Amino acid sequence: MACTRAWLLIGLTAAACSSRDAGEGAKTRSEPTSVAPAKPVAAAPDDRYSAGALGALTFEVSSGSPEARASFNRGLLALHSFWYDEAIRQFDAAMAADPKMNMAHWGAAMSRCKLLWGEDDLRAARDVLGRMPHPESLSAREEAWVMAAIELVREGDVRASRKKFAAAMEQVHAQFPDDESATFLAIALLSTTRPEDPDTLAVRERVAELARGVHKRNPKHPGAAHYLIHAYDTPDLAAKALPFAHDYAKLAPAAFHARHMPAHIFSRLGMWDEAIASCQSAWDASVAAARREKLSANHHDFHSLTWLIEMNFELGKRKEADAALKVFETAVRSGLGHQHRAAYAAQVASYVKRTGEPARVDDLLAALETPPANDAAPVPAAGAPPGAPPGAPPGAPMTRAEPKSHCAPGSTSSPMELLEQVSVLDTRARAASMERSLPKTRSFIAELDAANAKLRPFFETTQPKDVLVKTDEAHARRRAALLARAAGDDRALLKVLRASEADAGSETGGESNPSGFVVQEEIADTLLRLNDAKAASAE
Repeated sequence: MACTRAWLLIGLTAAACSSRDAGEGAKTRSEPTSVAPAKPVAAAPDDRYSAGALGALTFEVSSGSPEARASFNRGLLALHSFWYDEAIRQFDAAMAADPKMNMAHWGAAMSRCKLLWGEDDLRAARDVLGRMPHPESLSAREEAWVMAAIELVREGDVRASRKKFAAAMEQVHAQFPDDESATFLAIALLSTTRPEDPDTLAVRERVAELARGVHKRNPKHPGAAHYLIHAYDTPDLAAKALPFAHDYAKLAPAAFHARHMPAHIFSRLGMWDEAIASCQSAWDASVAAARREKLSANHHDFHSLTWLIEMNFELGKRKEADAALKVFETAVRSGLGHQHRAAYAAQVASYVKRTGEPARVDDLLAALETPPANDAAPVPAAGAPPGAPPGAPPGAPMTRAEPKSHCAPGSTSSPMELLEQVSVLDTRARAASMERSLPKTRSFIAELDAANAKLRPFFETTQPKDVLVKTDEAHARRRAALLARAAGDDRALLKVLRASEADAGSETGGESNPSGFVVQEEIADTLLRLNDAKAASAE
């Protein structure tokens, strides 16, 4: 025990020092005022949903006032549904209610790590862990949980840290088997696997087994339903998750991501109406939550909004798809961060492909002429109270902080401006290739290559080499498809599109996307131009 405590204190000290080093020179950023764009589709109130419902769970802690424990519990429930805004608010509230509550710091740190997307604010996570008031008083079980968190927030590439965290959670679950160690082990395992891994099916089935066990003991646990849906979010496995897809939004309706997740399964199974209803509900809930907490439009669920665009196209509902895209365009013109702007540009690329209207690309991208809103505010300096202004010294007065939400901008260290530039250039290259303008396509590809070259150092320090190799291969296929399309070489285009199907179907960052169907549709269009209607109909 003494050795474990020594390593724990060393880890927490290192975390605090790392956070202070990273935080030097940080400047205060401001968020724009809240924007409430019009809804793409009118949604009637749903009486099944209770505004405060997040599910139910039990996590034993050794310290904390009743008020602090209640906030801790709600924060953990929100975390299981990836409602990071609410999780951070609640863990901060727990620290404010009882500054001596150690595990509130653990929860606040975990809320800065978006396990399935790699969008981690490690500086903030290390900072809050380093401010844990009395680590020497942690129970043996709590020590194990904190040590696992320290593994997660260490320096290193994203996948390596995920694997270390999963190994640590294996130990936690072996020593202290309960529903929470099972669910955190499940999400930790999910965060380590990729579609191309040889053991991905075995990992997914183990995650599902862990989730089913928790669900059997506690049907109201949000993590059980959520992580099982992610485990089975593949074409071959989706049907297994259908009962959980029907239940998840009902047990945690306060979290907009819980309303969105069933769409993953519904869309896999061609249940488009149900998927659209899920995403509409998620969008509405996210807008309402942002209004309630006085947060900017950066906290709206644009992920669900893009799904509304794509899925309405799948049903041939052009009017509804246009309306949803207009909502996104209006929000961009009102001020969004670089990550949302990049997503908008990518959505324009999908839109011009689906509509066959590349001539509209300039008009649609004109919204990006509006200056971007700041992506995210830096975290307070180490030792500052929860909610202190960015860069504030210990003891600074508290103000409202704006933690990031699902699909909100990444950390301030992320090269989001370059990513937006890449997205815009890719969209323009797509439109030029559709217009069969080979010179323009080549010009945009050259600019795209230059922008990607600037991004390369960042990815080399954050991604494993095997991921970089696969990314380079996907970029090469993308470039070849653009040139073949621009040259009108349908046979070459078909060959590249066939090779690119796996790229479109993969789960980037744990989120499948119905825009992947665009590749299959383009294959069918290309086959028709090659007078192979039989093969086209099979697509």
